[in-house]
Amino acid sequence: MTPARRAARAILLGAGFFVAPDGMAEAPAAIPRPFHVIAHRGASSFAPENTLPAFARALEIGVVEVELDVQLSRDLVPVLFHDRTLDAKTPLRGRVRDHLAAELQRADIGLWFDGTHPDRKPRWAGTTLTTLPELFAAFGSKLHYHVEIKDEHEQTPARVLAAISAAGLESRVTLTSFYRAQLERARRRAPDLPSCWLLEHALPELLDAAAGAGIAMVGVRTSELSAELVLQAHARGLEIRAFRVETDADMERALRSGCNGMTLDAPERLIARLLEALRAPGRARPRHAIDRPEG
Repeated sequence: MTPARRAARAILLGAGFFVAPDGMAEAPAAIPRPFHVIAHRGASSFAPENTLPAFARALEIGVVEVELDVQLSRDLVPVLFHDRTLDAKTPLRGRVRDHLAAELQRADIGLWFDGTHPDRKPRWAGTTLTTLPELFAAFGSKLHYHVEIKDEHEQTPARVLAAISAAGLESRVTLTSFYRAQLERARRRAPDLPSCWLLEHALPELLDAAAGAGIAMVGVRTSELSAELVLQAHARGLEIRAFRVETDADMERALRSGCNGMTLDAPERLIARLLEALRAPGRARPRHAIDRPEG
């Protein structure tokens, strides 16, 4: 493992912000710990979103937290897919819930990715959709999964929780959704599983509602993120992360706000930015295991 890779992993593994000789953890100014670097639908700028190669690529670049979208198939299997319909990204038509899981698992999403990323290598035609149990079987406890419940099917929370329990990954999952009702259904069954409510609008009354419901984190669009909003969330005992981080300017805005993390398609950009902050002129270079030679 290269020094840069070790540094990235040090940042991403909780207490892994560089540790000074006196034992005090040191992090860049205004960046709280833990700081969540979350690969959006896997490393979705490198490989088709919500597929096994995208999550494998996230691990390769040192990211241990991934976001993924789940909807139920016709036979009630949690399948990874984002859009309301399959039409634009696969050969299938209609909704995920219109098809059996076996049919969805044969649906090619790689050809769509190749068409929208013509300069990206390797090519991904033939890469198919996958299910939540398959994802858990492939990566187990190597990742922390931010599982977004993408549909309003009343059985989705129970089916997702069953997959988490079957894999023994309760300590490696955060449930997320724009649908508060889905989070509430999940919390009734698994009150100790952390959850993140994705907010359509960053309003103080919604922060109050999240805190009152026992939700651990809220997600807000970068365009609505501010230092004041972060302070309001923290005052209510909530972590707060950014989504829709599409440009370097978005990333800088989120970092300046003091938020607890962000979800982005190209997490390697954020890793590089965090390393730059740690190595900025005038900051003493803390000693850490990454400075020792391998072997």
